[in-house]
Amino acid sequence: MGLLDKVESTEKDVKKAKPVVAKKAKPVPTKEKKPKKEKKPKEKKARPVGLSSEFEIAPKLSRVISWWVNFVANFAILIGALVMNVITGGGSGGFENTLLFIVGFLAILFNGIFLPLNTGRNLGQYTASTRSIRGDGSKPLFIHSLFVNNIGLLSLIGFILVFTQAGKIPDGGTAPAVWTTVGSIFMILWIVNWQFTRNSDLNQGLFDLMFGAYLVRYIPEEKATSGFRARLESMSQFGEKYAQRVEDRAKAREEKALEKQSESEEENNDAEDEQADD
Repeated sequence: MGLLDKVESTEKDVKKAKPVVAKKAKPVPTKEKKPKKEKKPKEKKARPVGLSSEFEIAPKLSRVISWWVNFVANFAILIGALVMNVITGGGSGGFENTLLFIVGFLAILFNGIFLPLNTGRNLGQYTASTRSIRGDGSKPLFIHSLFVNNIGLLSLIGFILVFTQAGKIPDGGTAPAVWTTVGSIFMILWIVNWQFTRNSDLNQGLFDLMFGAYLVRYIPEEKATSGFRARLESMSQFGEKYAQRVEDRAKAREEKALEKQSESEEENNDAEDEQADD
């Protein structure tokens, strides 16, 4: 009896092993990689009505090159003369200062009046390979080139007139009031022209709109030129080389930016994958 009781008691104590059901592995949701942002294609500006398809509107870089070349050609010598006059006190410069002022004014007359009247272009346009034309390809009236090439000079003269004459108005007399008015008109013309250029899709200023003119790329004529005209035409090589360097730098910056963007996106995706695995 004792042995039977022990066997029964051990059978009651031993519990039956329950079968372990394996849990189904839940699939880890993988986050989709974000697609790279595609660069928006640059929209070409609409061709103005009446402009022949032979011509291409001058790009912004050509306008910048033209502006800087004209600024240096027109005012570099004059600014140097003014600086020398200030340093020497206006009295000890003597003949050298006077000669610099004369050369400076001759440079302005040459680039602002002589060249536009004879060739229809200035030094800046020769360097940037641009020129002003009408819709049918003909040259605008010579008055257009005079206004466009000298509006900066007129605004400077206007500033000097206002600065020197406005304080004399309380003393009486009509001359200070007249010169102050003339100077104000010159300055306002420059501001209005700048606003027109800024708000125009084709960068047309006030006088461009008045004369129906467009600044376009200049393609040299096939027939060879010689003498002074050929030297002016050769200035376009400097502008083209500079424009090419600027474009190469811009492309290099864009490529570096794209590489950095792709690397940062890959790092973010790898970090998200690691978090999902954990």
